[in-house]
Amino acid sequence: MLAWRLEQLSAPMSTSTLSDGLRQSDRITLRMPVEASWATAAGATFTQTVESLLVSRNGGVLRFTEKLESGQELHLRRHLEDDQWKHARARVVAEIDKDANGFLYAVHILEPRGDFWDIDFPSPHKAEEALARLLMECSFCQRREVVYLNEMQLKSFEVRKCVARHCRHCDSPSIWIETISEASTLEAARAAGEERVVPRRNRTRVKARVLACIRRRGFAEEVVVCEDLSKGGISFRSRNQYPEGSRVEVAVPFTPGTGAIFVPIRIVFSQAIPTAGLHRHGAAYIKPPIDN
Repeated sequence: MLAWRLEQLSAPMSTSTLSDGLRQSDRITLRMPVEASWATAAGATFTQTVESLLVSRNGGVLRFTEKLESGQELHLRRHLEDDQWKHARARVVAEIDKDANGFLYAVHILEPRGDFWDIDFPSPHKAEEALARLLMECSFCQRREVVYLNEMQLKSFEVRKCVARHCRHCDSPSIWIETISEASTLEAARAAGEERVVPRRNRTRVKARVLACIRRRGFAEEVVVCEDLSKGGISFRSRNQYPEGSRVEVAVPFTPGTGAIFVPIRIVFSQAIPTAGLHRHGAAYIKPPIDN
């Protein structure tokens, strides 16, 4: 509904910053806490935690409790990991709506190359062959990206709620999951009476019941069920027992009949589950040697 309102309300406007900020990339419905500071013409200064409703490469829509004027300059910052902050200068383009919780303003980021949202937006022309698009993040580095899904990736996501793709930041294959809104952390802070920006949860382990394929020299390949994935490895259940310390290869997620990416892992622990006739394993990825 909000995206529809934005499209309708901004269509008659001739202001180029609104067009540039909200139409040169995909618009993402994403609730994210942001700290905004500004000074009025009378010299009064304000700082408050606001909430994004839409974000794009060069701007977004933010909800304020205070009334602002078009052209008002803002200082925005987002809380990252380990007490780090990302800053950006922005300008209010227009008030596009209001609701019971405040005023909705389209804002234009004046430093678009600063990557304020920490989201990779692909060029719009790359979407021509896409069947669907999602805001996803690498389960290893948590880098977010607007992902254009082809048929195979879409089917994988429908079944497993994740896709396997290459991460440019990790420079390796990884599992991508759909990004979850940060609204819950913001609401929790408000309920506790705290006016602060809550950093994004650091997902060290991702619970995901997806299929994986284990390959071991001299044995038949086995399709197993993963229990969770992390940057360092995976946990899975299988019919076979793999000795601790042994080296195998894994492709995850795995779809029978399609191309699979196998990477080396080492079995860290093996535990029998007698009631199920299975074994639970923990395995760590084997990092390739660094070229000198």
